[in-house]
Amino acid sequence: MADRCQVSRQAINAIETERYDPSLPLAFTIADVFGLTIEEIFRPDRTEDPGTPA
Repeated sequence: MADRCQVSRQAINAIETERYDPSLPLAFTIADVFGLTIEEIFRPDRTEDPGTPA
């Protein structure tokens, strides 16, 4: 993942553990890697239960 996004593994870990918010260009790159939109990945109000409306 880090290689595909051209960032360090530490940066990816910090994003995953919510210690770092990626820049907009990096957010688009991450979304592209997963074939999703940035909203689908980085929505701050998302819940763990996909059946719960956001």
